[in-house]
Amino acid sequence: MKKIFCLVIIFIFNFNLSLASVSGSFKKGKGPLKISTDTANLLEYYFSGGKKGAYAQSQKESWIGELIVISADGNYYSWFNTPTRYKDNVAPGHYTGQAISSCKKKSGQECYLFASRNTIVWDNGTPYKKRRLKRKDIKAGKTLQILQELGFYDGGYKSQSNNDDKKNEKKIAKKKEVKGERSVAISWDGYEELIIGTVGYEESDDGKTSMSLELPNNDGSCEGTYLLQNGGKGTWLLACSNNMGAAGTLNWNDDGSVTGSGRDYKDKKVKFTVAKQS
Repeated sequence: MKKIFCLVIIFIFNFNLSLASVSGSFKKGKGPLKISTDTANLLEYYFSGGKKGAYAQSQKESWIGELIVISADGNYYSWFNTPTRYKDNVAPGHYTGQAISSCKKKSGQECYLFASRNTIVWDNGTPYKKRRLKRKDIKAGKTLQILQELGFYDGGYKSQSNNDDKKNEKKIAKKKEVKGERSVAISWDGYEELIIGTVGYEESDDGKTSMSLELPNNDGSCEGTYLLQNGGKGTWLLACSNNMGAAGTLNWNDDGSVTGSGRDYKDKKVKFTVAKQS
C-alpha cells in the first residue's frame, strides 16, 4: 500500500510548556492494535530522530518525535517533531487534533494518539512502564523488537548478532539477489513530507530494479529504475507524471538497504533510502 506520512516541524517560540499541552490528553488509542511493516519502520524513524531503521537518513539538525497518531487499522499515521535544542520551548497548539485530522483525511477512518515523545500511550493492555522506550534501546536498534514484544507488531526484526553472524551477513549481501517488494523513502527539496513508495524487485542479469511512488499534494506519480553495478555502486533515474524527474548515484549497503542521492530537473536535491531485506 502506497502511503505518504506528514512530517511537520513545530514552530518554536519562547514558551516553557509541559508536554501535555503539546500532545493533549484526548483521543489516546485503547485496545488491540496491529501495525503494518511500513508503520513499524516509520515508528523506528520517529523514536530515533530519523537515525535508525529502514528509513534512516543523515539529519541536518537533531530532532525528537513530539507525537504520532495512527489509524485504527495500523496502516496510516501523521506526526510532529521538534528540533532538540527547542524541546522545552514549544509553541502552544492543538497538534494532536491536527495530526488526527490529517491521518483521518488520508485513511478515511478514526485515528488515535499512539505515542507522546518516547512513551507509547496507546493502551493495549501491556504495562505502562514497558511502553516507555529507553534511549539506549532505541539507539541499539531495538524498537521493532519492543513493538513486537508489546503486541503491536507481528512483522520480523533482526536481533543483535555477534561478529561471526555479521561476517556471514556480509557474505550473503554480496550476492545482491533482489526479489519481492520493499519500501522506499524519498526526501525531495520542496516537499515538507517524506515520500513513501514501493520498490518492486525482480532478479535480472543486468541488475535493473523498478520503483514507483505517489507524490504529495496530488502532484502525480513517479516511475523509475536503478541499476546496480560492481562494487556496490549504481545509478538511478525517476520520471514523474507532472513532467518532473530526477537522477543520481546510489550505494548498495552490506545490510541489503540501498541509499541514493541526486538532483531533479530544477537542480533540487533528492535523496532516497530503500529498506533492507527482511
